[in-house]
Order: sequence, then C-alpha cells, then structure tokens
Amino acid sequence: MWLSRDNLRLPTLPAGELRRVVVGVPARDEAADILQCLAALDDAAGRTAGPVTIVVSANNCSDATAATARSYVARWSKIIVDEVALPPEQSHAGGARRYVMDRAADLAGAGGVVMTTDADSRVDIDWIASNLGEIAGGADAVAGIITFDAAARATLPALLHRAAEWHLASLHARLEHLIDPRPHDPWPRHIWAWGASLALTVDAYRAVGGVPSVALAEDRALADAVERAGLRLRRSHAPLVFTSSRRIGRAPGGFADLLASHAGTTAPCDAALEPTRVLVRRLLLRARTRRERGRDFSEAWAQAEALSPQLARRRLCPADLTEEVRRAEQLISLLERRAARRADSPGVVLAA
Repeated sequence: MWLSRDNLRLPTLPAGELRRVVVGVPARDEAADILQCLAALDDAAGRTAGPVTIVVSANNCSDATAATARSYVARWSKIIVDEVALPPEQSHAGGARRYVMDRAADLAGAGGVVMTTDADSRVDIDWIASNLGEIAGGADAVAGIITFDAAARATLPALLHRAAEWHLASLHARLEHLIDPRPHDPWPRHIWAWGASLALTVDAYRAVGGVPSVALAEDRALADAVERAGLRLRRSHAPLVFTSSRRIGRAPGGFADLLASHAGTTAPCDAALEPTRVLVRRLLLRARTRRERGRDFSEAWAQAEALSPQLARRRLCPADLTEEVRRAEQLISLLERRAARRADSPGVVLAA
C-alpha cells in the first residue's frame, strides 16, 4: 500500500494529559455506512481516558442518515446528531465540514481538540489516541493517513497510475525531509491532508478561522492555512483510517472520483503532486527562508512564494510519472550520499 505504518513507533499520551475531544462527521445520505463509522469511533473512544463526543451533521439528506445515527448505542462516547439544511451556497464538502467542525470546536472549548473523519470510513482503534499523542508531542494539527482494508481492496480493479502517484508522493515526502526538515514533523511523514483524518487543537482551529469556505479540497486548504499561520502541522503515519472503495461519491472531485478515474490515462494526477524539479526549487527556497528569517518565516515565505513565478504549481499527468519517479529517486540517492559524507554538517546543500 502507498501508506504504511511499518516500523512506526506510535506516540503515547503522557499520564495526566487529558483533553476534551470532539469528532465531527459530515454525513450526507450516508445511512448505509454511518453505523460502521460510529462503531469504529466509539471503539477508539474506549482507548482514551478523556471524554469523547461525536457530532454527526446529517446535512441536506434525502435518506435516513440521522435516524440511523441516532439508533447507535454508544458505550464509550457521547453522540450528537444534527439534522441540517445548509443553504445552496454552503451545501458542498467544504461547507459541510466547516459546519460540523465549528460545532465540534464549540463543544470542545478552550484546551480541547477537534477531529474529523468521513461517514464512509472507519477509524483505527488507536486513531483518537494517536492524534492526541502527536498533539501532546507538540503538534498543533495532525494529518493522518487513509488506506483500504482487505475487503475494500478486493473490490478495486488495478489502480494503474494511482499506484505510481502514491509512490511518487512518498518520494516527495522524503525529499522534503532531506532538504527542509522540521523538528515537529520528523520522518516518517507524508504529503497528504485528507478530511478522513484530521485533528487540531481548538486554539489552532480558531487561529486559522476554521475550515476555509471552499467547495472542494477543504482538507488541503485547512492544512495549508495551518502552515501559513506558522503553526505545527504533523503529517503522521500513526492515525490510520480505513476508507470506502466506492467510486460514486458525495463530493464531486473527491476521493471517490479519484478512484473512479484510475482507468483514464489522461486524467490529471492528484493536485498534491507537482514536478519534482519545481518541488526541489520550492524546498530549497523555503529552507533558506526558514534559516534567514527565523520567527518571521511564515510571513516571509508567503511573500517569497508569491514573488517566485518559477514555483507555480503545475498538475502532473500519468505520462509524466515514470520520469518524475526516476528523477526523485536519483535526487534522494544523491542527498542521502551527501548526508552520509557530511554527517557532522547541520544541513544539506543542493544546487537548484
């Protein structure tokens, strides 16, 4: 699988570190999956010492999502089900996520933690504890990983270029670690920010103004907002979520559409990917800006990136992947050899 927890030491919550946790689940016409989602969250709540509340936002539903969610009898958590009719301009993935996370933040209060997942997904039993462990370790926000269980994987055809995309993503994560390492986001790490696995302190959530009001990719926009604010985003392999393999989703352009497009050789690659050379230029400039500006890094980096047209993002196509993987592997090999030779050096230098 493209995301792995092999050889990963999961963080543990320090004794006495208890936070109020509220998990927000946007759910639109999810009657078929919501019970499995709630059961997994409830089991995860049972592995944490602090109070856990789950808020289901049954927004603009035409099925029995709300009634089905209310029928679940929780053992370890408190479940709240809101039936919401979002106005047309907000009845999209971003609007639904914003509503339920705003609600979660209100319930969690100062010092609390808000988390979110998707109604067609099942969190790992240690998902809540893993998010809390990363936050206890200094993170302001945590982007976890998603994968498929064996049953879901069996329903999928060969993913063709998606497997190559995910391999390139892991190589790009390694390049980021080698060129611009950050203490709060050590290796192993990844490049993703999926709505199925996000967690933030309430303070961080409030500081960035909540979920950005965008119709699509609100998860990536929220992660970007956290980093622009100079907060510590941990892209961790510890919080794990098993997601649905369905290819007819609720949000146009979402993960279901990503899976459905596996057969098309002309569909663009995931927007999180970019040409390796552009990525390396960005990382070199970012690392230099970080060294030179220190505490003023966030503002300085925003200005530097805006004034650097050579860093403009360009979507990759499947035909690009073989060459991009080759280039990334060569650069990683070069950087790792240099790092081995310069073990006493505090940084890695690479010419653009």
